[in-house]
Amino acid sequence: MTQRNTKRASRAVLGVVVAATMSLSACAAIPGSGAVQPGLTDINQAEQALQFSAFGPSAGATQEELVRGFITAARSPIDDYSVAREYLTPEYADQWDPYFGVLVWEGSRPFRPDGDAAGMLLLSVVAEVDPEGRLLLTEAGESTELRFEFTREGDEWRISSAPAGVILDRATFDAIWSQHQVNFLGAGGRLVPDTRWFLSRAALSTEIVNALLEGPSERFELVARSGFPEGTSLTKNAVTVEDGLARVDIKGEGLNNPNAQEEMLLQLQTSLQTVSGVNRVELLIEGTPVKRKPQAVAPMTPSQVGAKLAGMQNGKFGVFTASGIEPVIGISPVVEELDGDAIALSRSKTVAAVRTAAGVHIVSQGFTAVIDGRKGLLAPSVDDDLWTWSLSAAEPTKMHVASASGAQHDIVIPWLDGLDVRAVGIAPGGAMIGALIDDGGKSYVLVGGILRENEGGMPTAVTPKADVELWASGEALDFDWIDQNRFVAVTKQGTAGKVTVGGPGTFPSEQGSVPDAEEIFGGGNRTQIRVLTTNGELFAPQGASGWQRVAADVEVIAKRG
Repeated sequence: MTQRNTKRASRAVLGVVVAATMSLSACAAIPGSGAVQPGLTDINQAEQALQFSAFGPSAGATQEELVRGFITAARSPIDDYSVAREYLTPEYADQWDPYFGVLVWEGSRPFRPDGDAAGMLLLSVVAEVDPEGRLLLTEAGESTELRFEFTREGDEWRISSAPAGVILDRATFDAIWSQHQVNFLGAGGRLVPDTRWFLSRAALSTEIVNALLEGPSERFELVARSGFPEGTSLTKNAVTVEDGLARVDIKGEGLNNPNAQEEMLLQLQTSLQTVSGVNRVELLIEGTPVKRKPQAVAPMTPSQVGAKLAGMQNGKFGVFTASGIEPVIGISPVVEELDGDAIALSRSKTVAAVRTAAGVHIVSQGFTAVIDGRKGLLAPSVDDDLWTWSLSAAEPTKMHVASASGAQHDIVIPWLDGLDVRAVGIAPGGAMIGALIDDGGKSYVLVGGILRENEGGMPTAVTPKADVELWASGEALDFDWIDQNRFVAVTKQGTAGKVTVGGPGTFPSEQGSVPDAEEIFGGGNRTQIRVLTTNGELFAPQGASGWQRVAADVEVIAKRG
């Protein structure tokens, strides 16, 4: 077993439930300095912010009552889930691993006997949390059958076999788990947020730091790296937090490198900024503080900043402002002349990609050229490193990338083979690519990672696998990224377009519908989302799930990445 796997096995982090007994049938950031403070003595026993009462089995409990009581008691991890273990036989109580996985369900929980000494619990599963803390959604309507076996202990039934891990209803999961961005370093030193879920407890800072030390999750292993040298570990067994100061004391080789120290501090500041009660961080090496200038706010990269809506209105191309269309110097005249039906504009406003009947054109100041002449081209994208991305729906495994300097090549996307791809987009920062897939009356979003050269950011490949990060009903219409962590999709239901916000490792959120919706723009936050209809009307969010018309006579909206 590798050192990394050994550390993962030793941590009490809940992961995906994949035991043989279980089968699926279907922003301010943190600066740093401060004094030494005492830490937690045992992070595995640290209390949750919200505690649930747990009760042991009642006398004469039936098999079904045992199962339901066991699941309820497992909401409380106090004393190593001691109350939940009371429902188990003594032998199995020592074997059951509550830290192995978490399964999130909604709806009813029908139970049926399976012989005299076994029973099956049927759950409507909405998500799993894998061993690295990543949340994976399941398709609506799929269910999981869990098998429990029972043995007589004197006059009482006890559970002698059960699924490993913890089973939580959605409301409980939301109450005691929280989502955080564990930030790693991508090409060019950009931050790559890796969404993870952790128990909301006193040891949260320690869990996040341990995740940083272990490195990126499987999705990002080829895409990003950690600034912490391999083999780095906490000097003590916990990160101490007092008066808002998180003190991270580490040991290992290569820690005195100034560049590595800057990277480690940046990762710590941005990864711990969402932890309640933490507003500063201090890095120590075996008790000695690292002398680095504290930063009150983590550096923001251009990829983290929202971009204003751009598009074509009444034959003019530019950025939409309160007073009208603001032309983009060196870009607007060419885009207007091309008169394309799909446009992408870089966040720097220096490169555009335009789809016309002749193919996808790349446009920069004083230069334009057709870079992809295939049939059935989807709307193009331009990433933060100024590479254009174009894909043919008839040939979805071959993505064409090009730059204004004349460099261009193809990238194979194996996980799009045979799929009906309706839209693709590159996340701000350039670490992820998303694709909206139509699947006959339902839609889903696949997200994979992007590999790049460190200097210049040239994309070289995508990760060999992708994850489904959103399920939605209705025909797939359009998709765009909101920021590095979230995207928005629009799917057709009747004559309206249903808007759904999601993201890697995030539960989806339906945002209402817009009649005759055709295109969508992510913007940078929810208030900047815009929906374009087939008759040229532009809609903006209003309230929790409403929409209001804000413009008319809009021909095309431009994706900004």
